[in-house]
Amino acid sequence: MVDLNGHPLSPCTPEKVEQNVRDGLAHFSDGILHLHYRPLAYRRVYRQVRRRDGWICAWCGGPGSTLDHVIPICWGGQTTLDNCVIACRACNHSRNNALPSQFIRWTGLEPSHPVIQKILAREAYYLQQAETSLAERPLSACLSREEAQVWVAYRQGELDRVRPTPPESPLSRLKGEGKLFGQYFVP
Repeated sequence: MVDLNGHPLSPCTPEKVEQNVRDGLAHFSDGILHLHYRPLAYRRVYRQVRRRDGWICAWCGGPGSTLDHVIPICWGGQTTLDNCVIACRACNHSRNNALPSQFIRWTGLEPSHPVIQKILAREAYYLQQAETSLAERPLSACLSREEAQVWVAYRQGELDRVRPTPPESPLSRLKGEGKLFGQYFVP
C-alpha cells in the first residue's frame, strides 16, 4: 500500500483493499494499493496541534491526547490547524459528531481555546464553508480515510449515510447534571 506520493504504508488485509477500491478511495495495480488521499499528512497536523495546545483538552482543560475536529469531519470539517484541537477522550467521544454549540449546551463547558471561540462566533458560516469545501476540493486533499469517505459520500449524494444526527444529550461520561472534574463528569 502506498500514499499519493508513493510513500509505503503498512500493509492491509485483502478485505480492506477491496473496500478501498469499491469506495473509490484507491486503485489496485501491480499488487500495490494506491491510495487517493494523504494519510501521512494527518500525523503532521496532529503533531502541530499537539505542539500548539500541549497535552491540554481544549474543551475541559484536563489532560488531553486525541485530535478533535471542532467542525466534525462528517460535517465537512478538515484536518487543519484552524479546525483541530487537542481533547481528552471523554470530551472527544462524548461529542459524537455534535457541533460545538450543541456540545457546549449539553455540558455547560466554557472553552476558551481560540480555535473553538473563532468557530463558535460564526458556526453557521464555518459549516457552510465546510460544505463548500467538500464540493470544491479534490480527493487528494483528504488527510484520513474518514475524510475521504465523507468526500465520496458527498459526491454520490449520500452524505446522510456518514452524517449521523447527534443525539439530544451526550452518550458517555458527560451525561446528567454535575461538574466536570479532569476527564470525568461528577454528578
